[in-house]
Amino acid sequence: MTLPTRASIALLAALSLPSLCLTLGSLPRAFAADSPISAQVQTAPLQRGELLHTLRAYAVVQVPASQTQAITFQHAMQVQTVAVHVGQAVRKGAVLATLHSDASTALAYSQAQTAVSFAQGELGRMTALKAQQLATQAQVDAARKALTDAQAQLHSLQQQGAGQAATRLLAPQDGIVLAVSAAPGDLLAAGSPLLQLGRSGSLQALAGVPPEDAPRLQPGQAVRLTSVFDPAQHWQGTIRSVGAAINPKTQRLDVQIALSAQAGLPPAGASVQADMVLGRWRGWVVPRDAVLQDERGAFVFQDDHGKALRIPVQIAIESGLQTGITGALNPAMPLVVSGNYELRPGMALRVMGAQR
Repeated sequence: MTLPTRASIALLAALSLPSLCLTLGSLPRAFAADSPISAQVQTAPLQRGELLHTLRAYAVVQVPASQTQAITFQHAMQVQTVAVHVGQAVRKGAVLATLHSDASTALAYSQAQTAVSFAQGELGRMTALKAQQLATQAQVDAARKALTDAQAQLHSLQQQGAGQAATRLLAPQDGIVLAVSAAPGDLLAAGSPLLQLGRSGSLQALAGVPPEDAPRLQPGQAVRLTSVFDPAQHWQGTIRSVGAAINPKTQRLDVQIALSAQAGLPPAGASVQADMVLGRWRGWVVPRDAVLQDERGAFVFQDDHGKALRIPVQIAIESGLQTGITGALNPAMPLVVSGNYELRPGMALRVMGAQR
């Protein structure tokens, strides 16, 4: 094989130089210039607003045992209708249910009526015999006592609703229906509860909070309660009391939250989310996604006449999808709220669909 000579190498180099220059000249200008590339972003006006300082905890709705009343009957009853449901607020005298006596109670009432009729007849007979000196005063007194006892038994059954076609159960006081233990057609044994009522204004939610947060809570503070299963359901409450000792089961302080009278209160035993208002903050309020963080801290980008301007900020509060920030922000410059993760300081901006 013949090795290339020095002259041939020089000739090849001379021929390749124009091609290399042509290739370099065809490279994109981004590699040949210092100007930054652009990025598509979305902007919005910088605005001041108000955010709430809240403490979030989870709670269980309950009524103190001292504020509950079970509705029972002294004899067996059969349920005809139930006019209320769990969680319903009722006024004193409202119809809760209708019932009638079962067969055994009806039989007892009929027997009591018969006993009264027989005792009346026996007293009349003894009185007549006594007038004829055929009966003693003791026999008359015994017959009179038997009548009194029979009348008392009949009156007791009447007080319990026996002998009536239907008995209307009325609310003994203003309250909240905590439980319904029977349905139409059910037979209730003597002493079995039909309903459980809680005294009006006694429904509360019991939440547990970290001990370090307790000093910021005071009785009377507003609380927003939300169903953990249906966020569309929410209620208003106020802090009733803050525990002074740690609950050994939860290792938290118990906070009692009173539920004000309102429609559709949650039933006892329901789990709710409790947002307790600790204070209000006012300042720059921005979408949470507008705030970025790196090793130098939190920052946002503003649109400085079509160029990305990085502004260091401090996060003061976060609430839902919004963040409260402080920093040397320029209210005249729009805030970059989308596409900011691609930006570098000084990068050209292509603004699409600016928010208002």
